[in-house]
Amino acid sequence: MDIVHIMELRKPSMAQVIAFPREDRRPTVLVVDDAPAIRGFLCDHLNESGFQCLAVGSGDEAVDLFEQGALVDLVFSDVQLAGSMTGFGLARWVTENRPAVPVLLASGDLGKACAQQELWGAEIMPKPYDFDSVVRRIHAAIETRIRRTA
Repeated sequence: MDIVHIMELRKPSMAQVIAFPREDRRPTVLVVDDAPAIRGFLCDHLNESGFQCLAVGSGDEAVDLFEQGALVDLVFSDVQLAGSMTGFGLARWVTENRPAVPVLLASGDLGKACAQQELWGAEIMPKPYDFDSVVRRIHAAIETRIRRTA
């Protein structure tokens, strides 16, 4: 009987077997900018603001991350990027391939960028940007996405 009793103690309880997703998971933001300093400063600020940050230097690298299975809650990208894809091209790719992922674009030429905004469906903010306003816009975009999918 002692052996049976020991085996029963070693059985995992139902709570140990079922893994529930953590509700306190930090949202993941993919920052796409070909300027390493801007990527670094923005990712530092986003990490300090409660986000998990992934950073790449081109739209091509961003697509590669998605295709490798990266889980991203929002893409924040400069419009002008090195490589074969602009921020608008990346926004189009995300819209077509990951439609639940919002995209925020930043541009130093807001007039020209806003004229193209309707074509790509991404929100655009002026550059240079204030990091705190970026955080507010990211929170708002993620909250909007959550409400739409709920």
